[in-house]
This record gives sequence, structure tokens and C-alpha cells, in this order.
Amino acid sequence: MTLPSGTKANTGEKCPQGGIWHPVGNPKEQRAIGIGNKMPPTPKGETHWVLLKPTGDK
Repeated sequence: MTLPSGTKANTGEKCPQGGIWHPVGNPKEQRAIGIGNKMPPTPKGETHWVLLKPTGDK
């Protein structure tokens, strides 16, 4: 099951859904992150990422 847009993941956790993510409050800083990869540090120290557009991997 694909997770919906708006799903959140903390930095340092495993990515729960492959797709295009952005730091909370910073939608211009988009990054493609694959499922199972470690959620990277954010550019401005935000605490978590928000899923903008899920891709096929789940």
C-alpha cells in the first residue's frame, strides 16, 4: 500500500515510502528518497520530512 502525500518521517529514520520529500515548512527543498534509505539531515535543521509525491516503491 502506497503511503499518502503528507506522510512525515523524522531525519535519521528509514524512509517509509519512496518518493519526493521536502523538509517541513520548506517545500522548495525537494529531494527524491528511496524506501528503506536513511532520511537525510535537512538543509536548515528541520526535524522531519514531508512526503510530497509518492512513487511506486512501497
